[in-house]
Amino acid sequence: MSWKPHVALALWAGCLSWTAHAQLRVVNGGFESHLALPNATGQLHFCADWSGSLGTSQTLDYYHNDGTGAGDLPQTPLAKVAPHGGNAVAGLVAFSDEMSPRHEYLTGKFSQPLQPGQRYSMSFALTSGRVHDWVDAGMGISGLGVAMGFGAPIQEGHEKLDLHAQFEIHEALVDPDWRNYTFVFQADEAYTHFTFGLLGKTPRIREDDVEGRTLAYYFVDDFFIEPTEMQISSSHRPIRGSSTPELEKALFVPNAFTPDLNDVNDRWMPSLPEDARAWITVTTRWGNVVWQGVMDSEGAQGQGWGGLDMEGKLCPAGAYAWSIRMEGLDGVSQHKGLLQLIR
Repeated sequence: MSWKPHVALALWAGCLSWTAHAQLRVVNGGFESHLALPNATGQLHFCADWSGSLGTSQTLDYYHNDGTGAGDLPQTPLAKVAPHGGNAVAGLVAFSDEMSPRHEYLTGKFSQPLQPGQRYSMSFALTSGRVHDWVDAGMGISGLGVAMGFGAPIQEGHEKLDLHAQFEIHEALVDPDWRNYTFVFQADEAYTHFTFGLLGKTPRIREDDVEGRTLAYYFVDDFFIEPTEMQISSSHRPIRGSSTPELEKALFVPNAFTPDLNDVNDRWMPSLPEDARAWITVTTRWGNVVWQGVMDSEGAQGQGWGGLDMEGKLCPAGAYAWSIRMEGLDGVSQHKGLLQLIR
């Protein structure tokens, strides 16, 4: 009967471990908690537990369904947008195409430090909203990403920050609908904060047909994190002798697109880790190949799949299967999944 105390101790330790994981979250990840309701732009300081970068005058925005004036939803000064969930969102200028470029960064915090060596799944929602015709917003920029840290970074003026991204979006995104992004990484330090903004080294710009688009402005919502053992990106082999191993880089594959020729989400194109190359095949559910392409981290030949088959005919709406063979610094990896073509 002497085993009982040991069993009880093991169960107690397991419960403590589960409880510690269960407590981990992005604090106020949905921007619901606030010190006051916004009534103008530039009032992110009304939102609890979020901030811009340090060392500069930041004017990040906070919007709420119960806000007034320019802090109201869904009609904001730049676009019409409803929250992804709940009642509130944050907004920031990721890039401005001016003589003195402007970059804003959003910093959030975790409820407890991350555990070095633990793998985590993190997600968030992103949109440019339905941009008004009379404003400067509506430009798309690639290189939006998430970097881990220990507080808000210091920024000189509105210069671009040089931070190591744990996740980066290689698409120059302009989308009136919410996009959900999920990535997996392994923590190498006990990070307490993360920063979202333009982190790519050589961002690409996308401008709509409307003239005067000079701002890449985005709304974000529903930041979430949890421990995971899931593997959705290539395996990482640390560089021998490196004092700061790089965190795992993520592969992002959209799960739907709408090829209706309105310049919004018209092509299906995965986003690869930097320095990776991929061979991509899309088939029907019965295995018939409808598209093949080669892609690197800068984009795809032909800019992805536009919803046509190998003969140039329109593919019907429905579910399709994709497979990716990816080569990178970490070796070769295989990935498979499903996507939805919506017409």
